[in-house]
Formats: sequence, structure tokens, C-alpha cells
Amino acid sequence: MENNLFYDLSANTTPYLNLARDLSRINSKNEEVTTRDGHVYGYMCEFTATGTGTSNSGLFLSTAPNSWRMRNSFRKFHAYRNIMFENAGVTDGELGRYGKTIRPYLDAKHSASTTLEPVTLNSDGSTVTYNEGEWTYSKLAVTPTYQATVPIDPTEEYWADSFDLHICEANIVSGGTEFESGYYKSVGMIHSYNIDRQEVTTPTSGADEAITGPSNPLAQLISSGNQAVGEVIEITEDQELELPPYDLDNDGHTIETVISSFVSSSAQTPTLRFSAFVPAGLARLTVGLNDMTLSVRVVGKVLCKDMA
Repeated sequence: MENNLFYDLSANTTPYLNLARDLSRINSKNEEVTTRDGHVYGYMCEFTATGTGTSNSGLFLSTAPNSWRMRNSFRKFHAYRNIMFENAGVTDGELGRYGKTIRPYLDAKHSASTTLEPVTLNSDGSTVTYNEGEWTYSKLAVTPTYQATVPIDPTEEYWADSFDLHICEANIVSGGTEFESGYYKSVGMIHSYNIDRQEVTTPTSGADEAITGPSNPLAQLISSGNQAVGEVIEITEDQELELPPYDLDNDGHTIETVISSFVSSSAQTPTLRFSAFVPAGLARLTVGLNDMTLSVRVVGKVLCKDMA
């Protein structure tokens, strides 16, 4: 497999990368970002960025977090998408060769922003851009669950919400008409998973082994007499009221992208090298270099759950 991708971009922009799409184009082979049962892949990559900079020029690479929420949101949307098609009488063979799995955007602004396309050089020195073929981002459709403000004519069109998917950030909503509600414009996968899950359960586990010996506080935990009961009860009450060590809000921090890498240089013509793991092959760049070129070497494709 050809695993080297080369990009050309301008400074002070926030472009996106879609490595799965670009590997498909350069290898003439469909690249799926999940397994057929919904486990999301990630790409281990080596990046090299060069360009004309100023003092302390830098580059941020933002990706979806490799969290259990992100991985579970892929599995749940994959399963529910299949149910959506089954309920509509669509068979697996009717999904097309390239529609078996989900293809989301990275975040809420991805669909309206620039996604870089890989380039190469021709023998005469001209640039060839790999921009042919069709890469369709997934769309889903549901029956609206809110009360319409205008009457619906059942003899006209069916009434449904059709929307895109993005991994990070909140659901995007908009108004609708009497024939198509359009309530959801784009749905955040992690955000919707949080809402669907409703609550967070924190697992507990006991110690697997205890070290015994004289004056050993660890051993004394299982041998304390009634004298310590009062203190133990107070500790228990505090623990019962303790919240998880992470955000519980449905639209809180768990839906945000994370900074996978940051590199900087004080040189006027810097060369920045870094490695990163890119879940679902989607990333956002924040660039502080002029006339920047970026090369990406994909060194491996693994399930995100195996990198957790």
C-alpha cells in the first residue's frame, strides 16, 4: 500500500485532513474507517511540516479523543444505522459497495471548511491533485420527535430529519418546513451518545491482594475492629457523594477534539517533525507557517480500542 501523502496549504488557515479518503484515492482502494461491526480504526502517522515562519511559529494537530465515549459512539451509531436501513426495507446489498460503514466529519465546522487534498509532481514539474472519485460523508434520517408548528399534508411528502454526522462538538439544529423538519442539521456522535446514555456508571473494584505483616496499614484495612467503624462510615458517605473525575454534561468537555500534537520552531524556515495517532483518520490543523507543505507517512492502521 502507498502510505505517503503530500499536501500544500497556505498559512494561518484551519484546514482538515481525511487520511482514509486520501489513502483511498492514492491506492485506488476503498479505505473504511470502521470494521463491519462498527469498531473504529485509527492511523499511526509521522508528520513533517516545512514553511516560512516567524519567531516561534508552530502547528497544532487536533483529533477526536481516543476515549471510550468516542469508540462506543461509533459502535452505537453503526448498529442504529443498520437498524434504520432495515426498518426502511433496505438490504445489505442495496447499500452499495462503499456504504457499509460510517464516514463522519471530525467536528461541527468540518463540512464547511477546507479539507486538504494530496498532491504529486508530474514529469514536467506541474502539480497533480488527487481530487477525483466520490467520498460521501454519511447521512442519517429519522422521524422528528417534536411537535410541528404548521400542519402536515400526508398526501404530499413524508416528514423527516436528514442530517450529517460529526464526531466531536455538539449537535447542530435548525428550523424546518411543513414537509421536512430539518431540525438536525448535523449530529455530534459523542454528544448524542452522551444524551442516549443519560448517566455515567463508574465501576468499582477491590484490591486483588493484600500485603500482610506487622504495622502494615494495608493489611490492617481488613482487620480493623469496631473502633474504626465511625471513621469508615464517614469515608463511605464522602465517597457515595463523590462525582466521577470527568465532565458529566452531555455537551461538556467530552465532546471536544483534543490536541494530539504541537510543534514549534524559532527558525525562519522551520522543519517540524512529529508523530501522532489519528482516530478515524480525521484531523484539524492550526497553522502558523507561510507557504507550508505537509507530508504524512501512515505507518500503521489499528483499532482505536487496541490503543486505549
